[in-house]
Amino acid sequence: MKNFNYLIENFFTNKDFLAPANQIPGTLFSPLHFIFSATILIIVVFSSIYLSKRKHLIKSTFIFIWAILLIWEFIIIFWESISGKVVGLDLKNNLSLYPCSLFLYTMPFAIWGKGYIKKMACGSICTLGLIGGAINFLYPAIRLSSYSCISFVGLHTFSFHAAMIFTFLVMQLSGYHSYKDVHNWWELFLPCVPTLLLSIPANIINYSYIQSDYMFFRGKFPLIAAIFGNTNEIIITILVYIFYIILPMLFYLPAYVKNTTKENRIIKNI
Repeated sequence: MKNFNYLIENFFTNKDFLAPANQIPGTLFSPLHFIFSATILIIVVFSSIYLSKRKHLIKSTFIFIWAILLIWEFIIIFWESISGKVVGLDLKNNLSLYPCSLFLYTMPFAIWGKGYIKKMACGSICTLGLIGGAINFLYPAIRLSSYSCISFVGLHTFSFHAAMIFTFLVMQLSGYHSYKDVHNWWELFLPCVPTLLLSIPANIINYSYIQSDYMFFRGKFPLIAAIFGNTNEIIITILVYIFYIILPMLFYLPAYVKNTTKENRIIKNI
């Protein structure tokens, strides 16, 4: 009960003023973390199945999710700017220029877009969006290394990445987007377009005096740093670009090969 009271009393407390992580219930890979994430995941799976069968509600639900997350993103940035020991916007870490941030920028096009614009947005959400959402939901190391899942920041990270997984599931289960609808080679590149566009401001800041690592282009993220070691940052940036381009293509490549093979057979039989 004492620990639970601590979580409630410090729900909005910045990590600068919290006890060490090993003394806080609900931090990374603690029993409370596992219970909390499992509960959220069960809700996400069953609610996505429910919504996918009610297609008339999908658009309005997507609008609601996007609007709530967009408002919450502004709130969390403002809160982090005023709640720590150092007051002010942290340009190095707190701008919405991470892979998962793409969800906020692509959702309007997935909701209201048409044709290839919609396919591009949905493709981003159902490829890199799925991977980013799943990784950060299952392994929220950045946030839960300092915060409990029962905290303002913990709740934000779980709700944001759960929403990404939920949206992916609804799109796939309802047929809102399909990996099979690809017939031209250049359509394989559509899902990576939003990533390439966001990389422009990200790398302008990364290689400015701010020296940030938005979208992990400079290899400072622990996993990337462990893989590449002391590799030159420019080389890492190029390799990360290749990763962002190739990985989404793999989701569609089997269907593209199958579709083009089928179409070639039809042409030969004419």
